[in-house]
Amino acid sequence: MIIVSRRSLVLCAVLASFTGLALAQQKITIAPGGYPARPIRVIIATAPGGGLTIVTRLVVDKLSQRLGTAVIVETQSGGNETIAARMVAEAPADGYTLLSTSNAFVINGVLKAVPFDPRQTFAPVARMTTQYYMVFAHSAVPANNFKDMISYAKEYPGKLNFGSSGTGSVPHLGYEIIKSTLGLDIVHIPYKGNGPANVDLVAGRIQLLFGSLSVNQLVKSGQVKLIAVMSPSRLLQYPDIVTVAESGLPGYELSNTYTLYASLKTPPDILAALNKEITQIVNSPDLKKTFAANSSEAAPPSTIDELRKLFLAEYDKWDKVVKTANIKMEE
Repeated sequence: MIIVSRRSLVLCAVLASFTGLALAQQKITIAPGGYPARPIRVIIATAPGGGLTIVTRLVVDKLSQRLGTAVIVETQSGGNETIAARMVAEAPADGYTLLSTSNAFVINGVLKAVPFDPRQTFAPVARMTTQYYMVFAHSAVPANNFKDMISYAKEYPGKLNFGSSGTGSVPHLGYEIIKSTLGLDIVHIPYKGNGPANVDLVAGRIQLLFGSLSVNQLVKSGQVKLIAVMSPSRLLQYPDIVTVAESGLPGYELSNTYTLYASLKTPPDILAALNKEITQIVNSPDLKKTFAANSSEAAPPSTIDELRKLFLAEYDKWDKVVKTANIKMEE
């Protein structure tokens, strides 16, 4: 039998009260009305396990710690991200339901692949990370850099195949810019996702692919080579690999940016407060180090107004590309 004295019980009660007080003090509000007064939901628009899921969870965990409030992550993939976007669009515009997605969200709007105009429905809350695409080639391609690839493609029009993660994907539209600017004839082969495209690149069924970290791992096999990066300047991890901008397309870059969105009708003070918290989290030394180790960059600080301008500019950019290339989702 364990005997506990009355004095011990009193001491435990006092300690518990102090602990409870400490926990209560950890919970903070960041906007008028006591926001957040309950858990926040973040709905991820893509399948679990990918880069978006990893980055979102890293940021969300930090946000939950800062606010002392649960931030619940939920995955709702499918329907060209329509399912997740609709859930957020139909939720109350109170800052308790956020959407986590990539550049594909904007492009889907341009392609009319979603039953609403993102510009009239959503407000960007904060950008998390940017991952620049890289140009990979099968080892049999007689080009070790982007300039050589351009020369070969012009000498042998239609001989090279370019694989993308799908019609209307960021890599596909990025290629259309290169195609129209340089007048290249490279056959586009859309896949249903990155995985099948990676497999066919290794097997030599396609010769070129715009990819990121997942493809970069295949370079070690010797069957795939990295011939260019699509960042504004050379990546620290690959100082000897030239950029596409250096290779005949000044100012060219292609990236995948992970962004959190809320309903456009969300109170401005809540949007601003979330923006401030998430921006500080993303740019914290530990997360910046983690992102860099995975060939990503923490998104630079931007206000809600600045994000809105970037959002609209990106929409207009891809809208022009889609119209110029006459891209249709039914292709």
